[in-house]
Amino acid sequence: MPSIEQHLKYILVTDDDVASLREVRDLVEVHADAFVSHFYEHLFSFEGTRAFLSDENKIRILLKGQRDYLLSLFDAKFDDEYYQFRRMIGHTHFRIGLDFKWYIGAYARYLDFYTPLFQKHFEGDDARMYRITGAFRKATLLDMSIVLEAYHEGDKAALKASQAQVMHQEKLSAVGLLASGLAHEIGNPLASIQAVCDNQLRKQPDPLVAEKFQRIREQVGRITAIVRQLVGYARPTPSTWQPVVISETVHSALIIAKLSRSAKTVDIDLQIDSALPKPWGITDQVSQVFLNLFLNAFDAMPEEGGKLIVRTLQKDASIAIEIEDNGAGMSTENLSKLFTPFFTTKDVGKGTGLGLHVCHGIVKRHGGRMSAESKLGKGSVFSVILPITDSPPEGASTQ
Repeated sequence: MPSIEQHLKYILVTDDDVASLREVRDLVEVHADAFVSHFYEHLFSFEGTRAFLSDENKIRILLKGQRDYLLSLFDAKFDDEYYQFRRMIGHTHFRIGLDFKWYIGAYARYLDFYTPLFQKHFEGDDARMYRITGAFRKATLLDMSIVLEAYHEGDKAALKASQAQVMHQEKLSAVGLLASGLAHEIGNPLASIQAVCDNQLRKQPDPLVAEKFQRIREQVGRITAIVRQLVGYARPTPSTWQPVVISETVHSALIIAKLSRSAKTVDIDLQIDSALPKPWGITDQVSQVFLNLFLNAFDAMPEEGGKLIVRTLQKDASIAIEIEDNGAGMSTENLSKLFTPFFTTKDVGKGTGLGLHVCHGIVKRHGGRMSAESKLGKGSVFSVILPITDSPPEGASTQ
C-alpha cells in the first residue's frame, strides 16, 4: 500500500516547502472564513452538490470542517495521521456518491483564491512569493493525489463487488437449473406418494392411521413447496422495475433463509403490515438484500435461544423494514466499517465481506438507505429504508 512518504516523493515536497507553508499559516487563517463562504457559495450553484447541503446543522459542521481542512494544509504535518485522514475522507465521499470532480474543483478554488492573495501580499519580493505559491501548489497536489488514490481503491473494490455479484447470480442460475432438475426427478415419486395417501384417506381408515397418512401428505407438500421456492428464487429474472410487495418479498426470502442450518432453533416474530404501499424496485434484488440480512442474523445468534424480529412500518414517504436479532452484536469500531468492501467479522472462510457492501449498493440504487445499530453481546438491528414514489427512476426498465 502506498504511504505518505511515497506521495511526498511523488510531489517533490521538501522541508523548505513545509517551512514555507507554515510561514503563511496565520495569513491564510485571517482569510479562511471568507474562503469557506466563497467555496460553499460555489457548491450551492450546482445541483449535484446542492443535494448534499440541505440540512442547516450539517452545513455548519461542514463549514467548520472545511475551515479546519484548509488550515491543516498549512500546518504541514504530513505524517501518517494526515495521510489516513485524507484517505478516510476520500473513501467516505466515494461511498456516498460524491464524484471526484468535486475534489478537483475544490483544489482549483483553493488555488484561485489564495494564489492571488499571496502574490499581492508578497508584492516586491518575487523570490518569496514564488517559494510560497510553489509550496502551496505542491500541498494541493499532495492532497489531490491521496484523495484520488482513495477513489481509485473504491472503484476497484466496487468492480470486485460487481464481479462477485455476477458470480453470485451465476451460482444462483446453476442452483436454479439443479433445482429444476430436482423438481422434475422427484416430482413423480412425490405425486405417487401423495396419491397413495389420498387413496388411503378416502377409505376412512382408523383415526390413528389416518393421522399418519395425513402427516405424510403434509410433509410431501412441504418438500414440493421448498423445491418450488428454490427454483423460483434461483431462476434469473430480468432487471425490470415494478411495484414491490414488501410482505411477499420478505416471506419469500425468509423461506429460503430458513433452510440454513443455523436457522433451525430460531424463534421468528413477524410484525409485517401487508397493506403497506408498494415501493418501486427490482424484486429479486430487494429479496437478495433481505436474504443476506436474514442469513447474517441467523449466523450471529446462539445455537439455542435465538430470536429474530422482522417488522415493517411506514415513515412519511418511505417504508422501513427492520430486522432485529439477539445475536453476538458488534463493537462501535466494527459497526463503523460495516458496509466497507471486504470487511467481515466472520471467521476465515465463512464470509467475503462483500454481502453487506452489495446490499448497501442495491438499496442505494433504489433511492433508499441502510443503517445498523448494535451492542456487543446484545444483538443488532438492521434497517432498510425504501422510498415510496409514483414512478420508477428515470431510465429504469419496466418491461
